Amino acid sequence: MISWYFLVLLSSVLMGLATIVAKVSLNEEHATQFSAAVTPIVTLLSLLFIPWANFQLSPEQWVVMIVLGAFNAYNFLLSSRVYKHGELSIASPVFSSLPTLLTVLLAFLFLGEVLTVWQYLVILVMVLVTYFLVFSRKERGAILGSPEKRHVLYLMFLYSFLTAVTTIVSKYLLSSINPYAFLIINGVLMSISFTVIITARYGGLKEIAQTMKRYKLPLVTNALLTLGYRVTYYVALTVAPVALAQPLRNTIFIVITVGFSGLLFKEARIAKRLVLGLALLALAYLLTI
Repeated sequence: MISWYFLVLLSSVLMGLATIVAKVSLNEEHATQFSAAVTPIVTLLSLLFIPWANFQLSPEQWVVMIVLGAFNAYNFLLSSRVYKHGELSIASPVFSSLPTLLTVLLAFLFLGEVLTVWQYLVILVMVLVTYFLVFSRKERGAILGSPEKRHVLYLMFLYSFLTAVTTIVSKYLLSSINPYAFLIINGVLMSISFTVIITARYGGLKEIAQTMKRYKLPLVTNALLTLGYRVTYYVALTVAPVALAQPLRNTIFIVITVGFSGLLFKEARIAKRLVLGLALLALAYLLTI
């Protein structure tokens, strides 16, 4: 059996690459249209895993899955909006650190996952390093003083909270639901949610079709990477403590996205952010020993 460490590592790499592709596409496309167009492609590709899926769910599990699918769709939309309007080298650390802290707390409260004192201290240091990675004293004032940046920061915090909640619920469900069935059902429910959103606010399925026609290659590339990082993470969560899997996955994600932010998007303070990202990677390694 493949170690969950390797699956989490692979998931984080694929997630980082998917985010880079999304950021490039979102420079030209609206966040809602992009999210609504890529989700059904991911769902269609996920059908490849039907031979390994077992769809025997209880009525209660179906209800939770429906609610989870709607929350995952909204959270995916939130991340797209932040990537479009914010700096990737700031968004990715926030999207990694805050959900990690909240996930560890919720895993302790609701799943009974208990780490060592050393591991809790390492996670706390990771959060502090992320804070310095994201903000300088000057930037804190600029972000809090700008309405647009305050809005992006609000979306980041909302995303972080919802990510922690959906991760805990996913971990709970994956203890009794086949991960491939979970992947397919979640994708279908997310696609339905985006169809409702795009129909209520924009041009409906016609809008999705036009976006697919304009951005064939980026959408398919992003969909393949998204499918990859989801399925590897779901399979890992069937055996891995989420309080360990989440920090490991998010830390590697930070290093990848911050590094590409300097190369592709010419964002500021990349050298400092990359050094701190590597420090996070070292801390993540300490979690596993």
